[in-house]
Amino acid sequence: MSTASVVAAVRDSADRRTPLRIAGRAHWLAAGRPVNARTSLSLADDSGVVDYTPGDLTLTARAGTSLSEIERITAGHGQWLPLDPYGHPDGTIGATIATASAGPLATAFGTPRDLLLGIEFVTGRGDVVRAGGKVVKNVAGFDLSRLLTGSWGTLGVITEVTVRLYARPRSDRTLAVRLAGSERAAADFLGRVEAAPISPFALEVVSASIAKTLGLGDQATCLIRLGGNSAAVDFQLIALSRLGRADEIEPRVWDALRVLEGDADFVIRLSGLPASVRAAAGAMISDSIPGVYTSVNVARGIVRIVVTNPASSSVNALRDAGLSLERPVEGSFVFERLPAEAWKSVSPSVVSDALSQGIKRAYDPFNLLNPGILGD
Repeated sequence: MSTASVVAAVRDSADRRTPLRIAGRAHWLAAGRPVNARTSLSLADDSGVVDYTPGDLTLTARAGTSLSEIERITAGHGQWLPLDPYGHPDGTIGATIATASAGPLATAFGTPRDLLLGIEFVTGRGDVVRAGGKVVKNVAGFDLSRLLTGSWGTLGVITEVTVRLYARPRSDRTLAVRLAGSERAAADFLGRVEAAPISPFALEVVSASIAKTLGLGDQATCLIRLGGNSAAVDFQLIALSRLGRADEIEPRVWDALRVLEGDADFVIRLSGLPASVRAAAGAMISDSIPGVYTSVNVARGIVRIVVTNPASSSVNALRDAGLSLERPVEGSFVFERLPAEAWKSVSPSVVSDALSQGIKRAYDPFNLLNPGILGD
């Protein structure tokens, strides 16, 4: 597979008005609304690093390159791409950018939009478009790279991306703090963590159900990842120890957290003001419901709920996750996965406004690319 092959496939689809289902390694096809396409365009074989300049901390790769492959290549130069989206570790960089998927490391390093420097994609007409560049600072203008990020393949087929890298930290340590006691006590602890002189790479508060699955005990737990030079990390460890008992655990817990959802029926995010989320965190993680995993990113104000019980009905699963008609905090829902029949009633569309429709017509006038995945 190459850019020319993608162009040929899209133009053939345009000539025949045959919609295309865009896929990387097909790990995340259950995410998003159902796609109304019977023909797939896979970029799984379009992989490989095109250009890597360690001195500039930049890397260009084909869309089908896995995140694990990028990690392997950059590790040899003491560098890394701090993207850790939830899901399969062999997910591709193209799918990560297309879905704007982010994990715990977004706390310190930002989302894919913040790490993307340049992009190449093929529009629904079969035209090749390149935006951004291969340096950290680009000329200002209409940012097509960010427009494509999170568009779920509906504006163009991403074929190549350039990302910025970071130096791999000399010290990278993970701590676990068990949140025993009342809901108020948990909220108070998180408030003290926020005020403490620490800058964690990641900080996730996980429910007792997640802690038990990860082998961390049967209490809600705060996972804290500290990184940097040894002196800076040691200073933060001392500051953290003053807040309560923190047990050091193996860093692989973060990989286990990423893949925890598996083929879950429901994956839902609630985004709100960080202060409101912190205040409600204790209540949201206090119960250990079988098959329901709740994690809270306090710094970003994001609550993530995963329902893995396939026997639950749509209504019961949402109610079990605390997402019926009463929201735990003021905010907006983002639905990653739902049963096909639930989409129309819960979240029919996110692109029904005139601006989104106009952009769609400009880049995919025949509505061939992943039609329906963002709604009608």
